[in-house]
Amino acid sequence: MTRCLICDGADTACELNVRDYITGQIFALQRCPACGFMFTWPQPGNLDGFYPRSYRAYGPAILALFRVVHRRRVRSWTRARGAVGRALEIGCGHGWMLAALREAGWQTVGLERTVESGRHARTTLGLDVRIGELDVFGAGEQFDLIIMNQVLEHLADPMPRLRACAKLLKPGGWLIIGVPNLDSWQFHFVRQHWVHLDVPRHLGHFTRAALRAALKRAGLRMTEIRTTNFEYDPFGWPQAILNALGVEQNLLLSWLTGQKRNRLYTPVGWMAVLLTVLLAVPSLLLSVASWLAGAGAIMEVRAVRSD
Repeated sequence: MTRCLICDGADTACELNVRDYITGQIFALQRCPACGFMFTWPQPGNLDGFYPRSYRAYGPAILALFRVVHRRRVRSWTRARGAVGRALEIGCGHGWMLAALREAGWQTVGLERTVESGRHARTTLGLDVRIGELDVFGAGEQFDLIIMNQVLEHLADPMPRLRACAKLLKPGGWLIIGVPNLDSWQFHFVRQHWVHLDVPRHLGHFTRAALRAALKRAGLRMTEIRTTNFEYDPFGWPQAILNALGVEQNLLLSWLTGQKRNRLYTPVGWMAVLLTVLLAVPSLLLSVASWLAGAGAIMEVRAVRSD
């Protein structure tokens, strides 16, 4: 019997078998009927072989788009708080979000798992990036803002990280979490073909109820949830439809991240390009409709300490 990693429910059952688009291996996803959380089980012992060197290695145009979106988000958070302070980004990657925070006047610290993954943020952008887990921060260190964007779904056990975040938040501080939305129209439309399942790199998949339950168990309270996401939804719809039609899985994503670019110059590649062009306007309309319904592909959640 496999218990839920979020609510400890005992009635989880296999809901989907999903193929990894990089290795071709099949992974089973367990679903908890109590909170809706879905997770890979059994979890791979070592994930290194599932992360190619080009994983999420976006080209200059896509990175420029992300930087614009990051600045927009930071401006929104800063206006809503009414003041700047000390900010921590967990899983800061190349450091673009931290750089946007620094530009807006925040004191910034980043956290990455390895020296290599934090190299660009430290050496190129000159950011303060710590290496390791949250225990690198002493008992007296606290933050006004903690960000986990596209991080929580990669964790084998998300609860210890959320509890550690609660301890690091100052009174009145915010935790901002961005994760794929299992309540989204995209997931319900294509199920096992959804690009954001990304097994086995994504080990956990959250519904609103699951994320709310996880935050509550960690001593946090959800105060806001949004599902409007300009960088993922308009792209995600044509990719979802292509996957559902049986076109090579996640082919558009592979092109954008530098994988399989030679596939562009094949009959399958030209067909995918044509379908993407034809789906551009319907995809934008579906994105807007899903945002209005609160069913976009990505959730951005704001939480505060419960005490």
